[in-house]
Amino acid sequence: MPPPSETEPMTCDICCSEPSFCTDCSCILCCKSVSVEHEGYSYTKCEAVVSEGRICGHVAHINCALRAYMAGTVGGSIGLDAEYYCRRCGARKDLVPHVNRFLEICKTVEYQGDVEKILNLGICVLRGSQRVDAKELLNCIESTVIKLKCGTSLEDLWNDDTPTIWSDFSESEGKDNDDAVQSLQDVTPIEPMPFNREAEMHKLEEEIREVLKALREAQESEYQIAEVRLHAQKECLGDLYRQLEEEKSELSRRVSGSDAESLMTNVLKRLDQIRKEVTKLKEMEEVAKGFGRTPRGILEEYFHLAIEE
Repeated sequence: MPPPSETEPMTCDICCSEPSFCTDCSCILCCKSVSVEHEGYSYTKCEAVVSEGRICGHVAHINCALRAYMAGTVGGSIGLDAEYYCRRCGARKDLVPHVNRFLEICKTVEYQGDVEKILNLGICVLRGSQRVDAKELLNCIESTVIKLKCGTSLEDLWNDDTPTIWSDFSESEGKDNDDAVQSLQDVTPIEPMPFNREAEMHKLEEEIREVLKALREAQESEYQIAEVRLHAQKECLGDLYRQLEEEKSELSRRVSGSDAESLMTNVLKRLDQIRKEVTKLKEMEEVAKGFGRTPRGILEEYFHLAIEE
């Protein structure tokens, strides 16, 4: 009889004795089925050779392992560093290569929410690691998540012309960690990418501060323009009211005759002029909603602002 293949799981009389438990598809920690969605990024399989050339073969949700302190970076007697500890056989598995697959997986994912979910799992696995390769990969993932949250589309994010340090992790698979680290150190991106979360957040804070400062200045400028033009319109109406009062007073002293008719005509014209200027003022008061929401014609005609198409 030929020896068993190293890809064949060992016979397990502990887990498999449980009803409905499947070594290949049931999480060893929660006993629920694992999902192969998005190339099975959410679980890991122990492939340690344990006996008679057979592998352990048990699988576990990475989230379950993280909650049970059996994955990621864990201190104490277990001493994990971006690794997975199999509860069944006690073997350790490096999770950096698993997380490194997330880039290619994410490129096939249609929805941003799913991409962020995958990348956030990678962050949880790598956070706290003291390994240089894990730290570099963590910085890459965090930078990618920041870009997504800042509005970068998935199409632009995975653009082949966009330099990324992720590719160097793919090239380093199967090599020693020292070779992988050296490969990362030799990377010279076309454009520098931020790898420090605090520095990136500080940069974003500065950008927002500058935008708000510019907005305040723009609003103050708009306010000053509106103040000058509205007060000028008020003065215009004030002059018309004074002229109307004078003409009405003059008319009251003329009982009849051609002069009285002429004065009446002037009063009616003045009233019509006042009505038009009051209507103009009401239209100008549309700026109370902000220049951005004021009709273009009002801004151009009454505030002398040239609005580009």
